[in-house]
Amino acid sequence: MRSTFFGLELARLGLWAQQRALDVTGHNIANANTEGYSRQVARLSPTPAYAPPSLAMAAEAGQVGTGVQVAEIQRVRDLFLDRQARDLKAHLGRWQVRSQTLAELETILGEPSDAGLARALADFWDALATVANRPDSLPARTAAIQQAHTLLERFQTADRQLADLADNLDASLVARVDRVNQILVQMADLHRRIRVATAAGQTPNDLLDERDRLLEELGTLLPVRVTERPDGTVRVEVAGLPLVDGQVVHRLAVQEEPAGGAGGGGTGSGTSGGLVVRIYWDGTATVPASATPQAVSGPGASGGAAAAFIPLDDTVLDGGEIDGLLEARDRLVAGLRQDLKALFFALADAVNAVHRQGYGLNDGPPAGSGQQGAGRDLFVVGSGSDLQQVVVNPELDDPANLAAAQMPGAPGDGRNALAMVQLRHAPLNLPGSPSAQDYLESVVAGLGIAGRQAEEGQRTAQLLLDQVAAQRESVRGVSLDEEMTQLIRYQHAYAAAARLVTAVDTMLGILIERTGVVGR
Repeated sequence: MRSTFFGLELARLGLWAQQRALDVTGHNIANANTEGYSRQVARLSPTPAYAPPSLAMAAEAGQVGTGVQVAEIQRVRDLFLDRQARDLKAHLGRWQVRSQTLAELETILGEPSDAGLARALADFWDALATVANRPDSLPARTAAIQQAHTLLERFQTADRQLADLADNLDASLVARVDRVNQILVQMADLHRRIRVATAAGQTPNDLLDERDRLLEELGTLLPVRVTERPDGTVRVEVAGLPLVDGQVVHRLAVQEEPAGGAGGGGTGSGTSGGLVVRIYWDGTATVPASATPQAVSGPGASGGAAAAFIPLDDTVLDGGEIDGLLEARDRLVAGLRQDLKALFFALADAVNAVHRQGYGLNDGPPAGSGQQGAGRDLFVVGSGSDLQQVVVNPELDDPANLAAAQMPGAPGDGRNALAMVQLRHAPLNLPGSPSAQDYLESVVAGLGIAGRQAEEGQRTAQLLLDQVAAQRESVRGVSLDEEMTQLIRYQHAYAAAARLVTAVDTMLGILIERTGVVGR
């Protein structure tokens, strides 16, 4: 038999449940503008009915409900949209880095403009043409040599700027890897707290939101694959290698190595002559909350030192800002440096080959039999691989030494200068045998096409991400209109439960004050 005060207990449960639902609604309203917050819903369910079925019970109407309880505070999210958003952010991050890098490369080349390489190259040919027409003119010779200096300086300046850009990309890589490691440690700590709350039968919605926010930030840096565990933790992998699994973390490491070393992939050899940053997955598993590293099973954890240090480069990554930075450094910047070096050295070799066959104003016949020309280079190329070591031949500080003539002692002979001018449209020793101007134009055109592709890729990824974000906000976002409606609904339910207390109290008053007094 149920208690006389059963109604009061039922009202108490109603008050408590509606108050908890009001708290959840208030939490949603307070976090309406909080980034990454998912709205929460108090799912109400009836408490077990009175009384349990039994054959010994007297036949009567039933069962009688006993009230209400908050069965769960549910976090509203769509896992499919979350996964789509992470993937799109990874692609967007890569396209953004690629687009920014290509824009900087176009700025360095400065084409088309009066400060670009094409203008310097054209001025060099024009100056030599003037010498060919006026071979005995020292001012014309001085101008041609000065244009040689200008042409070399433009190539060397572009090469230095590209080297600086590669260094900046390396610094960005280090900063992003540091951020990845910070996120991994934060996630491991969150996993510890989530696991404790889950084991206590609670749903740590705010901790799960913070975990998902970190996952999205991680997704902009690396193309991660996420597997959710029943205890609320996740396993995060990149290129099949675990980064964090519960409280166990595998950090990323960076090392400076010679460009084109065995540890890197891609075309890092294009940045030869310096050190570049390489990224490695560290197979040593650690638990950040503990001072002592903890070994765990899994890839790289027990495979020895060689297996526990695995390089990550743009050949194994497919998205994310880190992939974009590696690609920009090892392919875009290194590729352009290599193209400019190849162009200049091919041009210098062709010009030197003709210049060596000519004579300056003060050159006499060659001493050796069979020798043709003064044998003087216009550009001294050094080892032939480092653009910064190239200089204009110091002997040309005297403009009379510019070999414009094909015959010694003939100040009016400009045929050798004309032969150098004819190199303007001659094929160079480059793939496809283009002229210098055609090769430079093809490099500039390639950058322009790649830039437009990157902008289009960035625009497409951003558009798709905006669409997914809008769909996701429609699911998880806080609607103040809806929350205000819920607020009124729960408020009235609370008032009704309080009215129930009054009604039961009135009934009990009648029972206590007006019964048992007959006949007094």
